[in-house]
Order: sequence, then structure tokens, then C-alpha cells
Amino acid sequence: MISLVGFSSLCLSTFFSILFLIPNSIFKINIKFCLLFFRFSTILICISFSSLITAYIKSDFSNFNVFQNSHSSKPLIYKITGTWGNHEGSMLMWLTIMSLYTFVFSFSRLNDEKFKQHTIVVQNVLYLIFAIFVVFVSNPFLVNLIKVKEGLGLNPILQDPSLAIHPPLLYIGYVGFSLIFSLSIVGIFQKKINKDWILITKKWTLFCWSMLTAGITLGAYWAYYELGWGGWWFWDPVENLSLMPWIT
Repeated sequence: MISLVGFSSLCLSTFFSILFLIPNSIFKINIKFCLLFFRFSTILICISFSSLITAYIKSDFSNFNVFQNSHSSKPLIYKITGTWGNHEGSMLMWLTIMSLYTFVFSFSRLNDEKFKQHTIVVQNVLYLIFAIFVVFVSNPFLVNLIKVKEGLGLNPILQDPSLAIHPPLLYIGYVGFSLIFSLSIVGIFQKKINKDWILITKKWTLFCWSMLTAGITLGAYWAYYELGWGGWWFWDPVENLSLMPWIT
């Protein structure tokens, strides 16, 4: 039941993202009306992610993702972190964070409403690409075909308090740069790379960069004491890749 709620919310979120794009690109409907579709999409993806967390907390092994990455005897903190301790769950968290960034940005007061609208449209296109990928390729709500009483458990290396905080922090910084990308794309195409654009982009960039700094630092410290000196540099290419926007 929890998996059904989660998957349904994920699909509906994707559907409302499409509804947001259609009137913006074809009918030129009022932006405030269009934003209702997008904001409803954000609420739905939050419900979807919350459903997956609930499935982990309740040890619902009818969910194949929970079966593969959790165990009923795990402490609560590791049940929750199991949610993003795998590819499918982390991609759902990616979607949730991306949508929340755009949700917050949609309430920002900008003099240029057209610039704001187009930035949200670019963000929504990015969201839609990842959402379609999650629905068809990386679905965290697959149902277990056989009835099981216990799960396989979380990777022992990931059972660490640092890993409860590190991935969310890293993603808040990492995924947040998608908004910087959207602001840049719209600024270039509308030829509005000016002082106002810099002021808008700067505050978002500083926040994302700060979160990315915290995420990378915590991840590096964890890898150092868990894997030994140098472990940070080869254990995961995704972690190394997070250095690129940080250095830039």
C-alpha cells in the first residue's frame, strides 16, 4: 500500500510537471495559474519520498528496494538512511531536492516576471528528464514478487552516523546548482547577464556552494576513517565529481 502511494505520487508529480510545461509553451496562460501545476507537483514528489522513508521505517519488505537495503533489527537512523543508501532511493531524493529548490524560487520577488517564469520552465524540464528516468529505469517502488519476513540489510560500510547527514548535504549543494544552471541559461538567451542577474544568482550560488562544501568535507572525513588514507579519492567517482562545481 505504501509503495502504491509512493509510485502513484511520483507518476502524478511527473504528469503535473508536463501540465505546467504545455500551457507555458503553447497557450501562454497566466504564470500564477501555471505555477499551481508545478507547486502541486512538488507536494506530490515530497509525498512520494516520504512514502519511501515510511516503508523503510516500517520495514515493509513487500517493497523490493526496502528488502535489498534494510533489516527489521536495524536502528531507526540506519532504516532512514537506507532510503538514500541505494541508487533508486538517492535518485528520488535528487528529484525531491530539485523540486523544492524550484518551489522556493517560485516565491521569490523579481522585477522581471518573464525571467522568473523562464527559469522555472528550464528547471521543470530538467526535473521532467530525471522524473521520467526514475519512473521507467530507477523505480524505488517495485513490489517484491515473493513474500519475505526479513531484508538483506544495509551495506555495513554505510552504517555510520556521518552517512546519515553526508548524502542529503551533498545533494542539497549538488542538485542546487541546477537552479544556477537554469538562471545562467535564461540569462544568456535573454541577454540579461547584468548586475541584477549577478545579485540574484550570487545568493543561490553561495548557499549551494556552502552546502556542497559541508557535504564534501563530511564525506571526505567519513572515507578517511572508514576506508583509510586515500580512500576518499578512489572509492566513488560520483563523490569526486562533486568537486567540479565546488572548484568552479
